[in-house]
Amino acid sequence: MKNFLYELKVKYLNKLDRYKKKNQRPLYNELEKYKEYVKSKDNHIALGFGAGRTGQSWFSRIFNNHQNWIGSHERFPDYEAFYRYITFYDLPISKENFFNLLKLSAYRDMSKYQNTFISSPYFSFGVNELVKEINPNFIFFNLRNPINSVESFFQKGWYIKSNEFNNKSPLIDISNNLYRSFSRIIPKQDFLDEWNRLTRIGKITWFWALTNQKIYEDFEKIKNIEKFYLKLEDIDQNYDFYERLSTKFLFEKKLSKKGFLQTKIITPNIELGNEYKYNEWNSLEKNEFENILTQFFPYYDKINTNI
Repeated sequence: MKNFLYELKVKYLNKLDRYKKKNQRPLYNELEKYKEYVKSKDNHIALGFGAGRTGQSWFSRIFNNHQNWIGSHERFPDYEAFYRYITFYDLPISKENFFNLLKLSAYRDMSKYQNTFISSPYFSFGVNELVKEINPNFIFFNLRNPINSVESFFQKGWYIKSNEFNNKSPLIDISNNLYRSFSRIIPKQDFLDEWNRLTRIGKITWFWALTNQKIYEDFEKIKNIEKFYLKLEDIDQNYDFYERLSTKFLFEKKLSKKGFLQTKIITPNIELGNEYKYNEWNSLEKNEFENILTQFFPYYDKINTNI
């Protein structure tokens, strides 16, 4: 019943979302029309990276609410999930057409709206090569505190069938969209045995920590591009933050405080009824959580929102 009511709510709110059509997935035939587009000094590209469950979708909507920007999030989830899969496992598959897809999308966006913000959690293991290929003016790293992130991944159903991995490799997920088969990565051989012994909380923590570790280390290496770090707890429903963002990115027709707060009208999809809060975790789960953070991503408290 909860899921049914949630779906009705999302369906209703989507009807009210006048910017949803602006961000609809374009057909490839449309994108091809922009292959000769040349980016000018008045055009800007921003790329957004994150581990997921960080407010990236909401953040893209902020850009999308201004006529001189288009903000997109997981516009091509099937291709993006496959990209992360082959990048993480270093599979011998050409990525050239995926880069071309993002470039054509950016050209189309800039032709229609002047500037484009393109984000996806599936970009997470390809920061360096995406920056090289797309040549953005700005890059963003969206984070959320580890406890709330792991709680959210758990509620979303991550690794709920992790016992089916058979201690060897990921499986094809036939329960939903095919892209889920490519999104639920598991460790390569160097950590696989230990991962298989972890609780579900431990497995999710590994994913969160490893993904953020990769983005953070790649961001530290990138030079000559403006880099922004955004912690959800700093920016969520924060109108002062929005005003700084608006000034920095020259938003046309700045939103009122009420308009800004209304950009967060749709909660990211979750599996309702599967809440499992930190205070309910047992001692083993909490120990795994702390140990994995220490091993893979001890940097969270050192990172500061810089807008």
